[in-house]
Amino acid sequence: MTKLKDKAPKLTEIAEFIHGFKNMKVDAKTLDHIASVTADTYGTAFSGIKTDAFKTAFTSRELFFGKGDFEIWGTNKGSSLLGSVFYNALAISSTDFDEGHRKAVGHPASAVVPVSLVLGKSLNKSTDEILKSVAIGYEIGTRFSMSRVAEKITTYSTGRWAAIASAATAAYLLGLSSDKISHSLSNAAVLSPAMLGGSTDVSTGSMSKEGVAWAVQSGLQSALMAKDGFSGPFLFVDAHDDYSIDIFLSNLGESLLIESNYFKPYACCRWLHSAIKATEEIRDNKEFNLGEIKEIKIFTFSRALDLVDEKYPDNTVKAQFHLPFAVALMLVFGRLSPGYFQKNNLGNSSVLSLIDKITLTAEDKYSDAFPAKLPSRVEIKFSNGKILKKEVLVAPWEYGFHPSIAELKKKFELQTSGFQHLEWSSFFN
Repeated sequence: MTKLKDKAPKLTEIAEFIHGFKNMKVDAKTLDHIASVTADTYGTAFSGIKTDAFKTAFTSRELFFGKGDFEIWGTNKGSSLLGSVFYNALAISSTDFDEGHRKAVGHPASAVVPVSLVLGKSLNKSTDEILKSVAIGYEIGTRFSMSRVAEKITTYSTGRWAAIASAATAAYLLGLSSDKISHSLSNAAVLSPAMLGGSTDVSTGSMSKEGVAWAVQSGLQSALMAKDGFSGPFLFVDAHDDYSIDIFLSNLGESLLIESNYFKPYACCRWLHSAIKATEEIRDNKEFNLGEIKEIKIFTFSRALDLVDEKYPDNTVKAQFHLPFAVALMLVFGRLSPGYFQKNNLGNSSVLSLIDKITLTAEDKYSDAFPAKLPSRVEIKFSNGKILKKEVLVAPWEYGFHPSIAELKKKFELQTSGFQHLEWSSFFN
């Protein structure tokens, strides 16, 4: 019988890397960064359980997944293994407060942290092994996303590739052979949510958003079934041209992509962050006067404008992707934690009156920089004729400008306060 390695050598090479990752030495500094990513992602779930999307889906948890003792963070409720990772992933992705990676054009940690923490705990894995499982899933998911052939990309939604990431994490924790890892990945690839593409996945206010929770569930299922011998369409890499394998394998093993991630200071789509940061800096100017704003001009890349399909967002999911709404919130409140994107602010008269004063313009030089960078410029004119303007070329908390541990810990504690939860320190050795 022909070996899988002979039929699918490239996929096997990827699977062997995952299998051998247990022998790869990860230095203490990198492990600390992985721990920060894991803790930040876990903390975001405690904001997510307050969202309408989570509450609506949570109603049917026993019908969907039955009863069980696996934790659904922040709820004091349990579920099956699949139910736990599904709802934890849904909570993380519901607020858009979770980290991401520029090369993935999405949120790898939301796909792997629920599997790593829940499955890892059930298998009695050490802290180091749990952190390494986060790193390998993050690496594989990001590489599959960034190696997609550009002409074939129909959506930047994380769910399109997140199942592969979660499958890699689960396969690593389960200690699967290279062949079974190959089948885990191939099943996950074919079962990843297709998503609609364009702005339709998010601008409509869909509670499924980027499909992360469904992808995570599929990825975990794929690995568990491969463990028992369930085979997948293992030629999805070697016999198809959806991925550039040279891009995927480039510098594989030399460093970990999770080290070059970004974090989020604002609870909304990353594409809005540079404009929000510019607005925040204008707001901090001593000449700023909220009551005297006459006109607000926002110049950014065209894809950010594609997310705005109505003048005012009419639900809380739309609000997370609505640039004028987010800028108006920043001008009024000076902060953009998850609580500001709730129903009570959708009809806030101060926010809506500021939206009326906003014009959006796609600027070619900013569009050309996307997705490698997310630049924006904001100009605010006041009744006295004074104009304050600010350009932000690099979104805040980007790689190279990571927040301090103290800043991330503060974000974590603000979200987890009042809940029974893992302590920040428990993620670190």
